[in-house]
Order: sequence, then structure tokens, then C-alpha cells
Amino acid sequence: MEIYTDLEQALQDKSLVFITESITTEKELIRSYVRYRALPKKCKRISDYYSNEFLGHTVPEMYVFMKDKLKVDNYSFDENQMPNEKYMVSEPDLYYHEDRFNSGETNICFILGHSGSGKSMMARTLEGEDIDHIELDDLLLIKDHFSMEELKDYSDMFYSFFSGDGAKYYIGIEERENVPKEEYEDKVFIDFVTFALDYAKQHTDKKFIIEGIWIYLYFDDPSIFEDYAVFIKGTSFLKSKIRVLSREMKRDKEELNDRKNMFGRGTRNYLLDEDKINAFRAFFSDKPETAFRLETKESEKSDEQVREVLIRVGRCFMKEDKDGIEAILNQTIEDKELSNLNKMRIFNECKSALLDLNLMS
Repeated sequence: MEIYTDLEQALQDKSLVFITESITTEKELIRSYVRYRALPKKCKRISDYYSNEFLGHTVPEMYVFMKDKLKVDNYSFDENQMPNEKYMVSEPDLYYHEDRFNSGETNICFILGHSGSGKSMMARTLEGEDIDHIELDDLLLIKDHFSMEELKDYSDMFYSFFSGDGAKYYIGIEERENVPKEEYEDKVFIDFVTFALDYAKQHTDKKFIIEGIWIYLYFDDPSIFEDYAVFIKGTSFLKSKIRVLSREMKRDKEELNDRKNMFGRGTRNYLLDEDKINAFRAFFSDKPETAFRLETKESEKSDEQVREVLIRVGRCFMKEDKDGIEAILNQTIEDKELSNLNKMRIFNECKSALLDLNLMS
């Protein structure tokens, strides 16, 4: 297995896919991610290894970062838009039917929360080979980002929707000019989620994560989702926006003066939508199947420790060091401080890496 010593060498390898900060458009970003999703498992693993080594993040993590970065707009944040402290105070994350989703009793999970609240990070702790992770943002103007062939690689559920019941929503910016809002934005999210619920019932061999603010924006009745898993990030509006700002500043410190007003488009609308999030929280908070967990510095530290272990697995894989992966696997099983969820993440990664190495030999 060839070993590259810098990013430029790795970028020349046509069997790998990377997402770097040289990407300047959302269309280019999505095309890169679709190519990554279509890679064989071995090439995905190697792409993630070099992405981690040279960029500090896996390819999916870079996709989330760049997606946020490309969406940032320069809008001022008026303090008069903060009439209530509820916009500043975070609450515990809510997990409804978490056990049922983990066990496969229900195979669809909806993740809600403000932009920047950590929905994608929450989804990544659940992802695996049998999970289709869908971001509802990708529904809009999808023709500008995906050909129908590319949709097959991105998501079976997306492809089935846009090639069937949702064919009329397969449009780009040019067609959008001739479609009234009430026939497009006001319907596509409702129709897709309705389709997704039925699709998941028919494909019980897979799990599905559907993430986005559009769930609480377009569904006033939380009871619709009572039979499924629902996770709600408790991160406050203000903290969510500061996170987006902080991510940008870490990468673009030289642009600080040009980004004074980058709290994002629709700030006033997001504040008004706080009541809609709270309606979902109130409905699921009283359920006996609901658990709450605080987002703490300790949990962030735990995530970082797991991340370091996964990087070690990647390095062993590149060296074709099966014994090293087995050692990590045994250490994980014996580690009494790791949560069961984090043990499962490391365990699955080790088993998958060993399987890939066995297939190569």
C-alpha cells in the first residue's frame, strides 16, 4: 500500500477523494462528497486516513465544515432581536426512543435543532455501514447539485423519491423561477418526510437519519413522529450561532474584520421559530422513553479521545498491521471508562478495518 507524505501527493491519487478549503461553491462541494460516498470501502477508509493526517478531519467532517463555511452571509445581529433569555440558555439534549433506534426496532431517527447546534455531530456518533444519513437542506434545488445517477450514490432514499413521487421537485435554479413558493418550499419537505416514513418501513435492513430544521418548521404536530426516534439538540440559539462564528474564525482569522456581522441569514426568523422547537421538546419531554444528557466539556473530551483511537486504527490499516488493530480492539473491550456508545464506534471501526484487510490479502 503506497504511503503519501503530504497532501499534494495524496491529491494526485485518482482512487481517493478529498474535500479541501480550495472548494469555492456548494455545487463543487456536493459533487466531491457524492464521489466520496460512491468510493469502495477501502478507498473511503484511505481517503479518511489522509484527510485526517493532512487536514485534521475525515472527509465527512470536512464536508460539514465546508457546508457551514459556504453558507455564511454577512448580516448584522441586532441586540433587539434577543428579547428573552431563553435564546441564550442551553438545555440538555433530548433522546426519544434511543434504545429502539440502536436495537433496530425502529429504523428511522429525526434530529432537530438550530443551525450550528451540533446536529451533524450527533448524527455522526450514530452513523455506520447500514445508516443512510440525509440532510434536509439538500432537498432544495437538488438538480443543480446532483444528476439522477449521482443521487443513486448519495442516497437510495433520495433517488427513490426524486425518481418517483417527488419527480416534480427535481428542479434547479432556472426552473425555480417559474414555481410558486407554495408549490415548492411549502410542499417538498412535507412530501419527502411523508415518503421517508413509508420508505423506511419497506427497507428494514437499513437505518435512516433525517436531520434538519425543516422538520419543526413544517410539521406543527409532533405526535406524527411518536413511533420513531427523535433527538433534539438543546444548544441555545446564541450558542449555536457563536459556534458557527468560532469555526470560521479558527480557519479565517485574517478575515475577522470582514466578518463582524456573520450570524447568518434569517436570524429574526430563527428566533421566532424557537417556539416551534420548544413545542417538540415539550411533547417528547414527558415521555417515559425520553432520556436527557447534558452537552458537557467532559463529553467533548470523550469524543476527542475516541477520535484519536480511530486515527490509530487508520494508521494500523495503512501499515496492514492486523495485530495493532486487534490490540486496539482488546483495549477498547477492557476500557471501563468508555461509554457503550463509544465502545461500539471503536469496535465497529476495528472490525470493519480487519475485514477490509482480510479481503485485500
